[in-house]
Amino acid sequence: MRSRRGAFAVRYYRQPKQGVLHMRAATFAVGVPYSIKTTALKINSGEPRIQARQLPSNVARVLRGLHRAGYRACVVGGGVRDLLLNLKPKDFDIVTDARPEQVKKLFRRVLLIGRRFRLAHVMFGREYIEVATFRGTGEEASDPKGLVVRGNNGRILRDNRFGSLEEDVLRRDFTINALYWDYAEGRIIDHVGGLKDIAARRLRLIGEPRLRYEEDPVRMLRGARFAAKLGCKLDARCSKPIPEMARLLRAEPTARLLEEVRKLFLAGHAVASFEQLRRFGLLDELFPFLGPWMESEPKAGEFVHDALAATDRRLSEGSHASLMFLLCVFYWGPTSRAVAAGGSKSPRYRQITEAFRGIVKDSKYGLRPTKRMMADMEDVLARQALLEAQPRRRVNQTLKHPLFRPAYRLLCLRRRLGEIDEQCVLYWQKRAGLAPSRSWSKRRRVKSGRGGKRNSHGNEKTVR
Repeated sequence: MRSRRGAFAVRYYRQPKQGVLHMRAATFAVGVPYSIKTTALKINSGEPRIQARQLPSNVARVLRGLHRAGYRACVVGGGVRDLLLNLKPKDFDIVTDARPEQVKKLFRRVLLIGRRFRLAHVMFGREYIEVATFRGTGEEASDPKGLVVRGNNGRILRDNRFGSLEEDVLRRDFTINALYWDYAEGRIIDHVGGLKDIAARRLRLIGEPRLRYEEDPVRMLRGARFAAKLGCKLDARCSKPIPEMARLLRAEPTARLLEEVRKLFLAGHAVASFEQLRRFGLLDELFPFLGPWMESEPKAGEFVHDALAATDRRLSEGSHASLMFLLCVFYWGPTSRAVAAGGSKSPRYRQITEAFRGIVKDSKYGLRPTKRMMADMEDVLARQALLEAQPRRRVNQTLKHPLFRPAYRLLCLRRRLGEIDEQCVLYWQKRAGLAPSRSWSKRRRVKSGRGGKRNSHGNEKTVR
C-alpha cells in the first residue's frame, strides 16, 4: 500500500501500449478536497486504460481470489500511477474490504504483519503481494477500542480502523497515489483529482499539509522523491511548511529513513533527489555534518555530484549501485577534515577510522548506518590510506579484497577535491583490471541455522 514498506518486486512486466493520457472534462474544486466527491472520474472507453493482462500473474491471482470470495479488490498507488505514465511499476499494492484475518483464510500462505497498520502478505515462493484493508476515518473520540494511538507530536503510532474505499482515499498522502483500479469493473476511480495532477505533473497532498506531515514526517521525503522521479512540482501549500517541519524526521526509526533514502538515491534519479533534499532543508536532517563541509569546501558540490551522477549512470546501464558507497562519499569530506585537524601521530588508516566513528557518535540526529554498513564503510574509508601509499608489496591481496572496487572508485572521485594526483589513480587503474569483477554487495554472509535455501554457490538466500 504505502511505499515506505516493502512490496512485491516485479521482474517481468508487459509494457502497456504507448499513448497519452486523455481525460474526460470534469470540474474539480480549487485546492485539495477535504471530503469525498460523489462521482468518481472515469477514463473514457476509447482512451488508454489499465488491463488485467498488464499486471503480474501473482497480482492478478490475488485480485481474482478476493473477487471470487465476494470482496472488493483494487490496485492502488504507484502501480496505477506508473502504468498510466507508461512507466514500469516496481510494485503493486492491493486494497480490499476484507479484513486481514479473512484474507488469511483465502490463500495458502499468508503472513499478518504490522503494528501501526495491520497488513496481509500473500506469499508466492519467496515473493509476496501486500494486501491492506480499506482504512477508516473519523475522530479518535469515536474510537472506544483504542484502535488509533497518536504520539505527543501528533504522529500516528497505531491505526487499525477499517472502513470503505471512500474513506481510504482520505488516508492517502498525494493525489497521484490515490488512484484505484477496480478489478471487477476494470475502471480507474479518482476521487481527488489525481488524474488531472498526473497530466499537469503536480504534487498535492490530500488534506491539510501540516497535519499530514505531523501524522507521518516521512511524507516530506516522499514528496522530494516523487518530485525528482516524476519531474513534478510540489504544490506551494505542500512545500512551504517543509523547512520548518523537517526536524520531525529526528523521531523517525532508522529503518524507515534508510528505506526511503535507498529509494531516493538508488532509483536512477540520485542527482535530482539530492537537489530536492537540499532545496527543502531535508538534507541537513538526514546528514547534518554534510552541509557545513560543503559550504567550506569549494569543490565539495562537484565531488558529491560526480558520485551521484555515476550512480545514476550505473543504474541506467543495468549495473549495481550501492547506498553504502554513497554514504562513504557523504562522510569522506568531514572525516578527512577531522583527520587534518586532529594532528595525531597514529597511522593514517587508524586516524580515518577514529574520525569516522567520532562523527557518527557525535551526531545527535540524522541517518545512522546499520552495524554491517558501518563495518563496510570503515573499511572503504580506511583503505584510502593504503591506496594513497601505492604499495609495491601484497598488491594482489589488495586487489582481491571484496571492498577494493568501492575504495578505488572513492579514490578516483577524490581527484575532484585535489587530494589525489593523477599518478596515484593511474597506478591503480593499471592494476584494477586484475581485481575480481564481482560486486562487493553480492557477498553472502551465511548464518548458522535452518530455514534458508542455498543457491548454486552454497550461500544462503534471503527473502527481499
